[in-house]
Amino acid sequence: MKLFPDLETRKRFMKKGLPVVLAVAWAPILWMLLTASLAPLLMQTTGSLLLGQAVILPLTAAVLFFFLRLFRFIGEKIHA
Repeated sequence: MKLFPDLETRKRFMKKGLPVVLAVAWAPILWMLLTASLAPLLMQTTGSLLLGQAVILPLTAAVLFFFLRLFRFIGEKIHA
């Protein structure tokens, strides 16, 4: 049993599904990068790691949204 029975199904997945998979796969990496770079500054400013993570989490979501749009834009150019 094949995952993609025909070429058209594979192209539809590449256009719509693959960017979402890439964005979700990058989520922990971005979260760790932002935590490592911003948490010391936020700890000095707020004194609470929980408040620092409350700032970093929406920032991670915003960066992922940007990456998702970027991956879709690139996918449209490649699989036109």
